[in-house]
Amino acid sequence: MKSDNRDTKTRYDDLPYSSYAYQYSAPEQLAVVASLFGLPAGKVTTARILELGCGSGGNLIPIALRHPRAEVVGVDISGVQIAEGRASIERLGLGNASLIEADLLDLDAGSLGEFDYIIAHGLYSWVPTQVQDALLGLIGRCLAPEGVAYVSYNTYPGWKTKEIVRDAMLMHGGSRPTVDEQVGYGRSMLNFLKQTALQGGLTAAAVDECMPAIMNGPNDYVAHEYLAPHNQPCYFHEFVERIRGQGLAYLGEAQPSTMLPSNYSQELSEQLYGALGGDQVRVEQYLDFAVSRVFRQTLIVRGDRARELCWELDRKVLQGMHFAANLFAADGAIRLDGQLQDFIAPPNRASIGASLSGIKQAIDLLSRAWPGTVTREDMIRHAALTQGTADAVSPEVLGEAIDELCERLTLRGLAQVRLEPVEVAASSDHPFVDPVVMRQVAALLPDRKHVANAWHDSVEITQIDRLLVPLMDGTVDRAGLVAAAAAAIRDGRLPSSSSEDVDSQAATRVTEMLQRLADSAMLLRHVPQ
Repeated sequence: MKSDNRDTKTRYDDLPYSSYAYQYSAPEQLAVVASLFGLPAGKVTTARILELGCGSGGNLIPIALRHPRAEVVGVDISGVQIAEGRASIERLGLGNASLIEADLLDLDAGSLGEFDYIIAHGLYSWVPTQVQDALLGLIGRCLAPEGVAYVSYNTYPGWKTKEIVRDAMLMHGGSRPTVDEQVGYGRSMLNFLKQTALQGGLTAAAVDECMPAIMNGPNDYVAHEYLAPHNQPCYFHEFVERIRGQGLAYLGEAQPSTMLPSNYSQELSEQLYGALGGDQVRVEQYLDFAVSRVFRQTLIVRGDRARELCWELDRKVLQGMHFAANLFAADGAIRLDGQLQDFIAPPNRASIGASLSGIKQAIDLLSRAWPGTVTREDMIRHAALTQGTADAVSPEVLGEAIDELCERLTLRGLAQVRLEPVEVAASSDHPFVDPVVMRQVAALLPDRKHVANAWHDSVEITQIDRLLVPLMDGTVDRAGLVAAAAAAIRDGRLPSSSSEDVDSQAATRVTEMLQRLADSAMLLRHVPQ
């Protein structure tokens, strides 16, 4: 093993980094973005998928569970985390997942073969330059002809502010003998700066920006993000040049909405495209300066595919896709009167306007299906039947308007999009938990709290979930779940939460749990056998 990477191994062995599912690293998301920009990717259900820096498999193992015909391989330098991940694979009985303990500086790319999807989340910025080169070189050698790679990294200029905090924390606590001490000393330095930094100055602004995450975040996050020996942000254009040197090309961001200046302001968009034309990399680099971007999730393809790229979205590409969006009318109920209404998307309250009654009804269908998906055709059918008479339009006009809606939702980041349906359900009298989620819950160790849902998003599992999810296979009705919860309260497996009688508490908590599971895309429609 090369000596300049040994400290990385030691640090992650001593304090493993929490391993979760990262929604925008999901192969399904990578496939969507590739399709949006004219480069269809491999079928996820039968793909070969590699994760570099996989930790204990929190991101990779749910992919293997959801796609049993896919082959997934994880690589990490930490033997401690690899051992934990292998134990999880064994508990789950997975035959399509394997984890390898290896240093990227020593790893033989030829022995791995080609992969349709390669994921490197939380790795590139946090290793020495030599390892960064090895990472990109391995992607260049292992990415299949139609493959897509995902690499996340910290970026300038946004991280220049955070470096003030990192440098101060390292100076005060970086030499302490244990990681926990380093974190403790680092936090005390932050408290000192909070009390003493000149208000209105750059240091005070940096402290205000970073303090909530550092003071409230877990020790492993603080240790690896702010106190690790290596944290090397870069400018976006520098990253693009480095991948070009490995025969690779920039595809786009895992969240395409972040690529568009118009999502920040129309004036910014007009200025950037007016000055820079169609040079997407330069436009995005200038945009990074304008918005002080701190983090990117960049998608990469082989260099010979760059000539096929098209960053101008063709609406026809969207017509076969599946959309999920949670929008509600800002002024209450939908009005079918042809007047403009704003529809708001929680939690950041971004909005989209609609006047045409058919479009309002299409938005209503999306909201009622949330967090599941509907198609363009679903929206057209529903809108045609429910648009009313005040401003009814022909099927052709309605189809064009819904195409525009799908484009706006996608480019604004107001919809989640997939190439295949995500079929989830509302709470019902016989709730049915997604079997993939159920397997994850059954395999959770007592000190672990997160599973991945149908969108590959990380969801926290509570005490009542651990008790009742194993019962939720569609055969136990709501009354049975309430009885089980009441029994658990009586015998102390669930704490009593109020002065109400036990049965009332149980009923309330089951109702809340079922709504939370439905909102988190963890319930499916149950068809009795």
